[in-house]
Amino acid sequence: MSTTVKHAEQLTSLDPLTKVEIDLKALGHNWGQLKKLAAANMAYDAGIMPVIKADAYGHGMVPIAQVLSDEGCKFFAVSNVLEGVALREAGFKQKILLFESTLPPDARTIVEYQLTPTVCNLDLAHKLDDVAKSIDQQGGNQEVPIHIKVDTGMGRLGIAEENVLNFVQQIQNRYKTLRLEGIYTHFPLADTDRDFTFAQMRRFRDIVFALENHFISFTYVHAGNSMGLGDYKSELLNLARPGLMLYGLYPSEQLKTKVRLNPVMSVKSKIIFVKTIKKGNGISYGHTFKAKDDTTIVVLPIGYSNGYLRALSNQAFVLIHGLRCPVVGRITMDQTIVDITTLALSGKLPSIGEEAVIIGHQKDQEISCDEVAAWAATISYEIACSLGSRLPRIYSN
Repeated sequence: MSTTVKHAEQLTSLDPLTKVEIDLKALGHNWGQLKKLAAANMAYDAGIMPVIKADAYGHGMVPIAQVLSDEGCKFFAVSNVLEGVALREAGFKQKILLFESTLPPDARTIVEYQLTPTVCNLDLAHKLDDVAKSIDQQGGNQEVPIHIKVDTGMGRLGIAEENVLNFVQQIQNRYKTLRLEGIYTHFPLADTDRDFTFAQMRRFRDIVFALENHFISFTYVHAGNSMGLGDYKSELLNLARPGLMLYGLYPSEQLKTKVRLNPVMSVKSKIIFVKTIKKGNGISYGHTFKAKDDTTIVVLPIGYSNGYLRALSNQAFVLIHGLRCPVVGRITMDQTIVDITTLALSGKLPSIGEEAVIIGHQKDQEISCDEVAAWAATISYEIACSLGSRLPRIYSN
């Protein structure tokens, strides 16, 4: 064995100073809770298509997909072709919906990897049909299931409501290899504006019924993200697309009374330095924090390069010895400084190497992803994706 290879193996065996812990048992629990919600709030025998895009919101797409597959999951939703191909190459056979209406040059990959595209323009439909026909001529007998997205208020991707009937009829009449499998829309205000969301649901229902009046029906009709699944009942929708709640995060406080979820992600670090800052001295770049008295601080090896946002400077707290200790000074690229004066004065001075919890439980205290997001004036999605994608992940059952 070469010295380089041996050294590399030693490095991979090191315990990371800062890490993300992923609780797969919590994931399984949340999956069960989501199935109960679907049974209560949606059409009979509704399915769940978990959203595992963005590397499963930072939790790790392939390990998360494996747990869900073991739980009997039949669908996955991802953002783009690359994510879909990664799942196929990892061996997953489930139906995989691509949320992004992709470019025509990707059509062959979509067909060959048996992915399910969202189609919002005829250029993509035409190219998918061409590829499927070329495979048919080679004896492949290829049919391509597609989903149509309707823009009922998101203002992003999707066919305008008034154009849906004409668009779908063109696809049905022109492209015989394309199967109209699903139709869906997206809720932009489900957590803030119920009237708007109910109006969306009514208009979407009318579109589906209008298509049925023209003898066009879909196997799957879906709209519910986590908030939509948890707080809006519908006998029309038969497929839900939860993302946030799958990972134990709530899109609104009110849902905590309806469903009990367990956080899947924890973030933990280790103290690498302890020192005292004299009264009047500043801390970190810009000296945005100055010690009003002699202050004991610790340094943690986590910074904005690891996804711990700079916006958390002088705003966040971490858990050390079960006590909330404030982040002081600007968060730097690789390090964060925490005031532990209260612990020091109580005779509980932590030692180098001891644990600090960024997100998660310690003793009887907890810091949630939602809290961290509030301190950074952002949303929990960004916190989970940023931290989870940039730190080593450790999985446990």
